Amino acid sequence: TQGQWARMDLESAELLTLCVKRITGLKRVHLDDVSWIWTEPHSRRLKMRLTVSQEVGGGSALQQVVVVEFVVRTRNCDACNKVAAKDTWQAKVQIRQRAEHPRTLLALEQ
Repeated sequence: TQGQWARMDLESAELLTLCVKRITGLKRVHLDDVSWIWTEPHSRRLKMRLTVSQEVGGGSALQQVVVVEFVVRTRNCDACNKVAAKDTWQAKVQIRQRAEHPRTLLALEQ
C-alpha cells in the first residue's frame, strides 16, 4: 500500500504478490499463472511472466502469456533520511583562507 515501507527479498513470493497488485487491468481477465523471469541482480529490473485467460464468445477461452517489467528505484524512508541528514553540513557559508595570517578571518568573526 502507499505510504508504508516493507523490506522484501528480490524474487520472493510476497514481492510477487505486491507487484501483481500494482498491475492495472487484471480485473477483466483471469490470472492463471505468475512467475519470475531471471534478470541480472545489478540491472534493477524485475520481470514477471503472467499467464492470463479470458472467455470469448462461444464458450471458448483465449489464453495469453504477458511479460511485465518493473524498474527498482532506490529511495530511503523518512526515518532513514533523518538519520542520514544528521551527518551533513549545517553551515550557511564556508570560508577558506590561504594566507598565513589570520587577520581576514578574525575580521569576519567580529
